[in-house]
Amino acid sequence: MKTFLSLLLLTLSVSATAAVWEDTNTWSLDYEKQFTEWVQTNNVREGMFNDRNSPYYGISTDCADTAYAIRAIFAFEHKLPFAISNPSGSRDVSKSLNNKSNKFDYAGPENKRLVALITEIGDSVGTENLTRLDTFPVAIKSIVPGSIFTYKMAAKFGKFIRHTYNIKGINPVGTFDVVYSTQANHKSRGDLLRRRDREFENLPNDPWGFRRFKWPELLNKDLSAIPAELGPSMEQYNLARTMDTRTFFKYVGKQLATTNESSSERMTRLFAAICLESQARVGYVNDALNHLNQTGNACMNYEEFDAYSTPARDGALKEMYLKFQQALSESTQLRLTDGNAYAFAQYIFNGKGSVQAELQAACPVAYKNGMVIDLAVFWKRMSADRMSSHPNDTVEVRWGEKTSPATRCKRWY
Repeated sequence: MKTFLSLLLLTLSVSATAAVWEDTNTWSLDYEKQFTEWVQTNNVREGMFNDRNSPYYGISTDCADTAYAIRAIFAFEHKLPFAISNPSGSRDVSKSLNNKSNKFDYAGPENKRLVALITEIGDSVGTENLTRLDTFPVAIKSIVPGSIFTYKMAAKFGKFIRHTYNIKGINPVGTFDVVYSTQANHKSRGDLLRRRDREFENLPNDPWGFRRFKWPELLNKDLSAIPAELGPSMEQYNLARTMDTRTFFKYVGKQLATTNESSSERMTRLFAAICLESQARVGYVNDALNHLNQTGNACMNYEEFDAYSTPARDGALKEMYLKFQQALSESTQLRLTDGNAYAFAQYIFNGKGSVQAELQAACPVAYKNGMVIDLAVFWKRMSADRMSSHPNDTVEVRWGEKTSPATRCKRWY
């Protein structure tokens, strides 16, 4: 009996100080290859955190948290170490969040301790930490599924907007299949967002851009410590200093492409991408309107404004239209004028042709009951800066149907 009690006490003692998981393997080039392959599978999908049958049910992430979660889950499933740098701001290495931590014993079994760890990460760090401390920049040819793309852009009043995309796949034409989340998505606990054909609009600017995760033992080490096979490089920043945004990403696409894209194919692809994002704006604006209904139209504080405003999304969408316009110009110069996408572009940007009915049928934007516009109207309003990104504005002002009365609530950035 005494021996049994001793063993029981020992077992309870061990379980009371359990790691999130024990790592029995070590990161290597082979595991990085497996990570790249794993990210491309259905393991990484829109509903991976909301499926009640998923072992990771209950995770809720914004943009940076999603990248950490994907990396942590792979490490967990393959019994690899996971650690991030100084989430508390301390320089004491023991302060880092890692799989050895025993502070999540309360959560229960391993997979629930993992959920608790990822939740703690979401409360502790963001895109700044992810970009500056936990990842490294890569050469363009070394961009692979599992890489991330981060950006930081200046907003009003000295504020900044930051975002992280997770590269799930690279398309044959050199564009990206990405999964990501947002602050609004985090608040609503929605599925991850996915765009299967994404071109980026923010020029890399050291340290922001294409990056890959550091191995835990390489945290706080400089670029020279990263295995050369993983492609550590400042190439993207050197190139970005000599190119404008469209030229840079066109170059990136050509470097990663495995097939040539005709002018007609490019226009068709760009039209589809613009349509998707223009229609997606309906959801973004409606999220803000639903929040206003819940709060009695109260002015939003900084956190709410950060979650529901759309300046970065609207800026990115405007850039997509400008790429489409540029593609129209290039096709016209080459006299490659066939296809619906070309006819739609001529109508959207130059008012030429009689395709309004076809355009609206191909991509209707129904932003409120009884109001459907086509992409030509959308572009006319957006290019004239009539659309508002302020989440406290009415639906009519958000969509440029009217420009007044504009909200008097504070614009935080």
